[in-house]
Amino acid sequence: MEVRAAHHGERDEVLDLLGQWYNDHGEFFARYNHNDPGFRDALCLVARDGGQLVSTVQIFDRAINLDGQSVPMGGIGSVFTLEEYRHKGVASALMRLAVDTMVREGFEVSLLFAERLTFYNQFGWRDIERKFSILAGAASLNAPDRFVIDSFEIARDLAEVAAIHRSYSGRFNVTAVRDDAAWRANLKFAGNQPLHPGEGSEEYFVVCRDGGRMAAYARATRFYGLSMVMEYGYVAGAVGVDAMLATFKCLGEEASGAPVTSQRTGDHRRAALLRSASTPAAPSALVTHTAHDPALERALDGAGCPVAHHADNFYMWQVLAPDKLAMRFAMAPQATSARAFEIFTDSRSLFWTADRF
Repeated sequence: MEVRAAHHGERDEVLDLLGQWYNDHGEFFARYNHNDPGFRDALCLVARDGGQLVSTVQIFDRAINLDGQSVPMGGIGSVFTLEEYRHKGVASALMRLAVDTMVREGFEVSLLFAERLTFYNQFGWRDIERKFSILAGAASLNAPDRFVIDSFEIARDLAEVAAIHRSYSGRFNVTAVRDDAAWRANLKFAGNQPLHPGEGSEEYFVVCRDGGRMAAYARATRFYGLSMVMEYGYVAGAVGVDAMLATFKCLGEEASGAPVTSQRTGDHRRAALLRSASTPAAPSALVTHTAHDPALERALDGAGCPVAHHADNFYMWQVLAPDKLAMRFAMAPQATSARAFEIFTDSRSLFWTADRF
């Protein structure tokens, strides 16, 4: 059994292996391999038994904001082992190699999303709780009606959206840092594995305008059968908060199938992604992240949409390079892991679903 980094000529074989997971011929995972500027063979790890690949894991090269600094983060994803090779130590060997590889490649922290918590605990990841927000009354929000909801166009809107992202998301710890290349790549692979084939690989991206000025934006999709606002942002001040309420109202109307009363312009055909195709229809509430933003939660409550929180326990972090973090935080190395986990567990920290791998 070989456990190592993938060879360049094995890329298609890795996708064929992953394709057995969702029976999609690797199409979902190919979006990352073909579009992610951080993808490289050294970060794609495989186990080969004779003539076939039997297991794989990918390290996603990202940077996150920690106390105002851009910190290299290795994300663990695309973890898959053929059924006949499970519970035989193959995946464990790959995870040990993944940790060694991330340390060698200079990553300082690592994130993964998993249900097998005890499995990943043994390799150094710690599970912590974060909160999803449920906006059951978004469609009936009492939001100002002067705003216009427009469909996002990359050539026209990306610079303004990226500026709002830097200003809004940049206020919070753990958000992914995106330059222009990272933004353009993220637009091609944001989301997650679909609950059903073909679901979850597209997004409905809208911007909210106040006159000629962009005041907010939101990215939404159907995520594990739920209408998920994967990311949003708004300009500072009361105008931005009002614009965000108007945006949530429009998305809530679309998700519920109610008539859209918001002013809109542009192409909104992708809004159909938010509506359940199942019979009977799945719940129409919006799911997103708001716990990091108490001011927005107060505004939602005041506009007739109280926020309910749902705990997510499948969120795991690891500190890989305490010495490097010690230099960043100007503290003793033995104290840096505790400080990092204070940040990871803080309700004001935020990792957008749009950045999930």
